[in-house]
Amino acid sequence: MKLSQLQQAYANPNMRKFLDLIAQAEGVKHGYNTMFGNERFGNLSAHPNVRKAFKQTDGQTNYTTAAGRYQFLNSTWNNLAKRYGFRDFSPQAQDLGAIALIAGRGALDDVLKGNWQAAIQKTGKEWASLPSSTYKQGKRSWDFVNKHLGSNIQQQQQGYQPEFVPQNMMQRKQSYTPEFVPKEMLAQQQSYQPEYVPQHLLG
Repeated sequence: MKLSQLQQAYANPNMRKFLDLIAQAEGVKHGYNTMFGNERFGNLSAHPNVRKAFKQTDGQTNYTTAAGRYQFLNSTWNNLAKRYGFRDFSPQAQDLGAIALIAGRGALDDVLKGNWQAAIQKTGKEWASLPSSTYKQGKRSWDFVNKHLGSNIQQQQQGYQPEFVPQNMMQRKQSYTPEFVPKEMLAQQQSYQPEYVPQHLLG
């Protein structure tokens, strides 16, 4: 992807919405100036490249250099900077770098079109905080995503699973099922039809 294409993608409101979601999922308290662990750093002339230890969800200790609004690893950022000519770690460069990672996961069109579920499924390998992530780190729920995107992804996802939707629809149908209503109608017919109506007509 060219730099101009990244800039064009940033102009799309869905892209900015998705970038906001990533930042919110990553829980960055200082925006573009956030180091892993929510420590603030002031100099945006370059990626801070500070290595920090953390415990994975399986209890193992790991290390990360994640920094910025989208928690770029230093190695990832260096590759992006080389490819697109980023000369600093400025907000604009970080935004465009994140879009490049989204595109690299094949999710660019999904984001631009607002296909949130597909976009999140594809980018879970890039951002550990997304609910589709397979990393041994804490991740957000689909409810969290829905709240921030104003969507209902979880139900859409379950909508393709026969275990959930048919049961829900069956529950709704139970109040209209033929076992209940026809019996009542039959009872009404039996109490009025044979004894009363024909006699009245004959009289």
